Amino acid sequence: MASTGRLSLFQRIVRWLEDWTFSLRLRLGSKIMYDHVRKIVRTSRSELVKGPCSRQELEAMEYVEAHTSVCLPRVHRTYDRREGLFIAMDYIEGTRLDTIWPQLNDADKRGIILQVWDYARQLHACRPPASLKDVTTASLSGGPVRDGILGVDDVGAISAGPFATAEDFHSFTRGNSNVEGFPRSPPHTGLVHADLTPRNMILKPDGRLCIIDWEFAGWWPIYWERVKWHFSDFPPMPDWVTLLDEVSGWTATVRLDSEFSAYV
Repeated sequence: MASTGRLSLFQRIVRWLEDWTFSLRLRLGSKIMYDHVRKIVRTSRSELVKGPCSRQELEAMEYVEAHTSVCLPRVHRTYDRREGLFIAMDYIEGTRLDTIWPQLNDADKRGIILQVWDYARQLHACRPPASLKDVTTASLSGGPVRDGILGVDDVGAISAGPFATAEDFHSFTRGNSNVEGFPRSPPHTGLVHADLTPRNMILKPDGRLCIIDWEFAGWWPIYWERVKWHFSDFPPMPDWVTLLDEVSGWTATVRLDSEFSAYV
């Protein structure tokens, strides 16, 4: 549970009640996912609880909310349970993008892709703090990272890194068939969501797109974003990868390098 040092007496009582009723609220809430691996439950009109989660996901969500205008669920509080870390966050009203993407016309698809790329550029423009100047790939706090493409899932005991240099990370991924064949440029480090796929996006009634599922986000080489939007395109969404490659300019290495020249 988050620190209660700065909370009023009333707020501390509310927190205590939330802790005491936690298991009951998970059982009675509207279950989006509920199995032995992951529980995602809508516990009220405005709140969703997800867990177990990694610290990597929590750090990314809090950082992005504080440093960008990217739309994502706001973290309300955390619960440290025997099963692991649970995050209480905003429930985002809207439609999951993968359920409507195939029916959208070309203009609507391009408009959404432009939103996605604007968000991605904001993330990629973020840089690790001076305390992490010698880190190329890490969680937001400089710890190990998780990513399914590397064979380390978003929860569990196994993780990878952190990696001090681009070559260290390249050596770790060398021979990985999911990674080979992609230009490893630009190699500089930025904040990468690492799972930009329609199933991780909610289209709100006002047309604004919100990004969810930040479990793989962290400090990565910028090119990792493209590797992952290709890898994560399952089931394939018509035009998704093609439009992202086109709008980002990542279909050609020379354009890709110039696209990010302002951030280097």
